[in-house]
Amino acid sequence: MFRKISIIGTGLIGGSLGLAFKQTAKNLKIIGFDSDIKAIEKAIELGAIDEGTNSIENAVNDSDVIFLCTPLDEIIKLLPLVSKFAKLGAIITDVGSVKKAVLESAKNIKGNVYFIGGHPMAGSEKKGVSYADPFLFQNAVYALCPSPDVPIKIINDLTSLIKLTGANVVLIDPEVHDKIAGYISHLPQLIAVLLVNTAGDLGVEYLTLAGGGFRDLTRIASSQFEIWGDIISLNREKLLEAIDAFIVGLNKYKLYLLSNEIEKFRDEFDRAFKLRNEIPLTAKGFIHKLYDVFVMVEDRPGILSKISTALYEGGLNIRDIELLRVREGIGGTFRISFESEMDANKAIEIIKSLGYKVFTR
Repeated sequence: MFRKISIIGTGLIGGSLGLAFKQTAKNLKIIGFDSDIKAIEKAIELGAIDEGTNSIENAVNDSDVIFLCTPLDEIIKLLPLVSKFAKLGAIITDVGSVKKAVLESAKNIKGNVYFIGGHPMAGSEKKGVSYADPFLFQNAVYALCPSPDVPIKIINDLTSLIKLTGANVVLIDPEVHDKIAGYISHLPQLIAVLLVNTAGDLGVEYLTLAGGGFRDLTRIASSQFEIWGDIISLNREKLLEAIDAFIVGLNKYKLYLLSNEIEKFRDEFDRAFKLRNEIPLTAKGFIHKLYDVFVMVEDRPGILSKISTALYEGGLNIRDIELLRVREGIGGTFRISFESEMDANKAIEIIKSLGYKVFTR
């Protein structure tokens, strides 16, 4: 179906896409673009791309599909240039977490290419191609927001390509997407930042007493503003709506406390418990469980037993373990969770000594 794709931006997402495609589409040639020559060299070394260039024209001029894997402001700036050099009938897509603004910008590109907005709901606080993971998109929701004039066949072709990564593709209206992202991703990011700063205002020594619950809840506060600045700006309207809804809830809880109606929290806890359990256990989004260690393994028997035995002999207790979807004949990734960061770091050293690739997110 496709023989050549371009990945513009060989960071975590771009590199992970490249690795995923290289494992599942052996005849697909992947060209990578990055302004950082070292990033290109690393992407080639890891096998995420076949060739690299720092020329947009050379990167896209003969590609069937072009993935824009840069920050949001760069995606919008690159659209006209990429479409200028793209061949007739090429598909351009992006990975930005705000879709309405990108679709608006795509209206101005030339008419003989197709644009389909995309958003893989998987990621990490880490950045750079060194953290690329071919299984990053396994079981993750991958939203697609096609421009109105894109034919069904083109949408289906891109959907089939993305499904090779193991993602679950969902077609969604861009405005609906941005509202959902505002509530389940962008608002939690700001809440995590505010929680850390609010507690930190009491004094750094207070944060030293923070337990696992606080750490789990605020892990994404470690994300960088360089990534989030454009997201906040471009989804400002939906984020304001989400903040207003959250403030209503906080004021309700405040009234319960002021009136000493503590029992009213019971219904809130019960409802949250039921709603939380509706989230599929295999679904992946933006927030990952604290102290997770991910181990990439080959598809052969006895791997888990070997790893778990070594961890047990190292005095480590595994809190949770999950086999993320495995590809027969290739392998997959185990997620192994630990009670403390110290245990997770010790586990990494043990697993590395066994010869397996291990990383955290």
